Amino acid sequence: MPAAEQCVTPRADTSSDALRAQRASFTDRGFAIVDALVPAAQCAVLTQQLDAVLRGEYDLGRPPDKWPNGASRAGGQTLQIVNIFKADRAFAALATSAHIGQLVASLAGWRGARLVQDQVWYKPPGAGPLVFHRDSTYFEDYFEATVVTVWVALDPMTQEVGPLEYASGSHRWGDEHLGLTKQFFDTDRRAMLDDAARREGLGPNEVAIVPVIVERGGAGLHDGRTWHGSGPNHSADQPRRGVGLHYIPAECVTFKPGASMGRMWRKYLAPDGSSSLPEAHFPVVGGGSTPPD
Repeated sequence: MPAAEQCVTPRADTSSDALRAQRASFTDRGFAIVDALVPAAQCAVLTQQLDAVLRGEYDLGRPPDKWPNGASRAGGQTLQIVNIFKADRAFAALATSAHIGQLVASLAGWRGARLVQDQVWYKPPGAGPLVFHRDSTYFEDYFEATVVTVWVALDPMTQEVGPLEYASGSHRWGDEHLGLTKQFFDTDRRAMLDDAARREGLGPNEVAIVPVIVERGGAGLHDGRTWHGSGPNHSADQPRRGVGLHYIPAECVTFKPGASMGRMWRKYLAPDGSSSLPEAHFPVVGGGSTPPD
């Protein structure tokens, strides 16, 4: 059966009580954890398709916008793929899920959500950490909007494999522009976090770190200003795979005026120089709702 036909609609408890609790956590702590957002069967399809993409097989006929070369796949290196939804139907179904878009918009208080990018992070056994950072640092140069990330675990997350970790309440800290992409793999994964905490008058031991310990298909949803990172994969044989889906408000329809467009984003500019976001690359995927009081 083709991967797209095997996809199952993402799910979560969207009752008013559950949504109210998720929104309270998102507002107060900067994140919400959902134990079962994507069915395990769909995660199995996604990992199967991820392996296919890494072999250079794209069922949509084109590669992702960024993918690892053969050299980077050797050994215990962390692999990153950007915009796999453009290469594979199963990942496209996940990234453009109306259910996920509605959940994002509901937590963020938006009228709707627009997909801006996806990123797969594949940590094989022995792979190192990813530094604590803020997603807003990497998107605010290009969009006049906040970003919300949905991180979906494609494998069971244990402390051993280096799960996603959140610094609780850090979305309320100052807006210093800290971090560069090349720093993602620094060995001192807490350096930028601890520096940001000091600016808030907090010592390292005063920052509450919350790991996202979920089964495959569980997820963390976080404000783009929330500091997060992950430790090394100490497992002998268990990969740690996850996909981050980045969304902005649906009403954001252009790139930021005067933005200095890097190679990743320049390709989306219209031939006439318009800064409008092409719907094919930045689709609107869902609208928000407010739970009753």
